[in-house]
Amino acid sequence: MHLSTRFWRYLLLITFIAVPIVNYLPFVTGSGQRRFADDVSTRVDAAGYAFSIWGLIFTGMLVFAALQLRNARKTRALKRAYQFLVLAGLASIAFVPISMGDDQVVGAGDLLWHLGALLGAYFALRDHEAESKVMHYGWAYFAPSVYLGWISAATVISLALALNQLGIAFAPPMAIYIATGLVGVLTALGTYLSLREDNVYTLTVAWALVAVAVQQRDAALIFWGACAGAALLVGLSIWAWRGDRKFFYAW
Repeated sequence: MHLSTRFWRYLLLITFIAVPIVNYLPFVTGSGQRRFADDVSTRVDAAGYAFSIWGLIFTGMLVFAALQLRNARKTRALKRAYQFLVLAGLASIAFVPISMGDDQVVGAGDLLWHLGALLGAYFALRDHEAESKVMHYGWAYFAPSVYLGWISAATVISLALALNQLGIAFAPPMAIYIATGLVGVLTALGTYLSLREDNVYTLTVAWALVAVAVQQRDAALIFWGACAGAALLVGLSIWAWRGDRKFFYAW
């Protein structure tokens, strides 16, 4: 059975109404502060303040989903994006009970599910943009890009925790080298998407890199690598804003 685009639009809205409710419920009940208390430290950990970006993501995705009900476009790519975004929302909901436990491997699996769904949605949204040319409520498309940017960084942290649980640990010097390499990977991704007219993603990765630098300031290589990566990404975004290139593909 082929479900209509309208059905997926309503399901998308329902999903992203449920996502913040489920994610903030543990804090209302008083159990939220204990969710990550037992997590071990890794060399890719970010400073705690950085996770406040979830408020922007939840609000942005809710606005994005609501505005889709008024979107006159019905391309196949946009419908595919809705389907992937619903899967991402379900991954966010599933992460809440998973995070109450101590199984980091399952948590990493959820983040990979998250990442795969968001990548599928992102490619579909870019296909929709290429096909339709005029983006209805294009400003709201910042939300999926911020979501993808943050999950890109969060997946690195989650995989590091999963490896630790599996007994795969590295001596301090090697852990620092590996973490610095991962900082380089995130910087490369941010650079690539900046050149592909998505500086929203780029600035989200820069936000994550600054938080890593703050948290890992006792390791000079990671600190300066993350600072350099963030500076490069911010510089590319300013160049796009002030230059002839589009700052964001949907605007």
